[in-house]
Amino acid sequence: MKTKTLLYNAVIYTQSDSLVVNSMAIYKNSIVAVGNNLEHDADFKSYSKINLQGKTVIPGLTDAHTHFFFFALSLGRVKLHGLESIEACLQEINSFANKLKKNEWVVGEGYSPDQFKKFIQPDKYMLDDVTGGRPAFIYSKDQHSAWVNSKALQIAGITSQTKDPQGGEIVRFENGEPTGILREMSAYIDLYNKIPQPSKTKIDKLYKQALAFAYQNGVTAVNSFDKENGFAYFAEQTEKNKLGLRINYYFPDTVLDELLEHKILFGTGDEFLRLAGVKIYADGALGSQTALCFHEYIGSKNNFGIEVESVKSMTKKMKKALKLGYPCAIHAIGDKAVSNVLDAIEELPKLHFGAKHRIEHLQLIRKKDIKRLKELNITASMQPSHCPSDIKMIHKYWGKQGANAFVFNTLQKKKIDLAFGSDAPIEPLKPLEGIAAAVLRAKPNSREKFYPDEKITASDALYHYTVGPAKAVGQEHCRGMLMPDYPADFVLLSDDITKLAPTKLYDIKVLATIFDGKLKYDLSNIFKK
Repeated sequence: MKTKTLLYNAVIYTQSDSLVVNSMAIYKNSIVAVGNNLEHDADFKSYSKINLQGKTVIPGLTDAHTHFFFFALSLGRVKLHGLESIEACLQEINSFANKLKKNEWVVGEGYSPDQFKKFIQPDKYMLDDVTGGRPAFIYSKDQHSAWVNSKALQIAGITSQTKDPQGGEIVRFENGEPTGILREMSAYIDLYNKIPQPSKTKIDKLYKQALAFAYQNGVTAVNSFDKENGFAYFAEQTEKNKLGLRINYYFPDTVLDELLEHKILFGTGDEFLRLAGVKIYADGALGSQTALCFHEYIGSKNNFGIEVESVKSMTKKMKKALKLGYPCAIHAIGDKAVSNVLDAIEELPKLHFGAKHRIEHLQLIRKKDIKRLKELNITASMQPSHCPSDIKMIHKYWGKQGANAFVFNTLQKKKIDLAFGSDAPIEPLKPLEGIAAAVLRAKPNSREKFYPDEKITASDALYHYTVGPAKAVGQEHCRGMLMPDYPADFVLLSDDITKLAPTKLYDIKVLATIFDGKLKYDLSNIFKK
């Protein structure tokens, strides 16, 4: 777009209260005015004018929970998402492995035994047969379990004599021999860290692909929960003016002491890369049956999930983070984990600087803990696309407790702040599909609605993908809306998302994405005229 551009004849959802206008003026990379019929205003006589032909405009979408650097790397790995049998997974892995060098690692993700038509738990021997002697590491769909082969176990030094780590599990056959399934990060992280990183050239290529994917789906900003290597890469790209998104970054809790040593404060950064908080894990995940719950998993023998961090440990870490002004984002999926997080936050002094503590995922919560969530002013950082994906597993493992899962409407009625995301690469980086999931609570073309009383409107869901993430990081004064002095980050849609029939929401398309005043993706051809 030109330095001075005025967009008119549009339906522009500013996200500032209920303000909807038909025109917007942009100077360089910032919005200077919004209103009606600004094309006739003498103040904008010198502006280049673009007729948007009645199309809908929304703020650039923010995904409030991603692992964006990891997502970029995942584009170069074998993908097993959606495969419905162990045979299909093994065939895909074999095809991928055959293209690798002899000693190159086979790395992938996305297998889910609960999605197989016939449930079967993978083991190391299955992987041995299709990886040609190469070491292999395959993440489960929820990335709370790893499926590895004999070569990888040998490299890790994991044997029948190896004890389970704190907060993790080495799954074993009846004779005590490891099966090749490692549950939770503490069980697999040492092995994962032995996998060689792709070359710098390959990482750059994958990152560009990740940016292109984000733009195609209207994403201009993310909250990213990556390891230190991810932050280092983001910082490098920022210096080169190639970051391509507005990223609020959350450090893993493993670097808390280093942050304190160097006195790196909350909010450090610029308009593109900013330090926003510290990530802590309270439990595991539903798919791996490690989410910490008050009720045991149906069909299990005394399995209530895994407590990755105790209340005492979480409280200690959060107090450290607060010394630097950092809010904490705590992964908690099971209702017991959520309750533990609330117990920990109750012990803390109040936050300043506008940002808030967040509970990531919050898939299951007891009714009596919702009041505490509100009183403690905690953001519910949730992923609507997990809801349709997890319906089968919720019924299978949580049963009637599922009535307390993904309670979007209940939380919204209690005026608890919601910030929506995808958890990419675990679910696709597609906010519009997330909006559809929040409204329909069902997979595309499925009649099975998951507790439909908890659905919300598309307007509300859109708010939770724009203003919600901005509020979660203390930036609602400068992000998430289309208002004067806000960045020119916006999206052109094929339909009015707030008025489209719910059953059509999965069909809505991004026609164009503008980031920092620059056209990044365009199917409309409107901006090229």
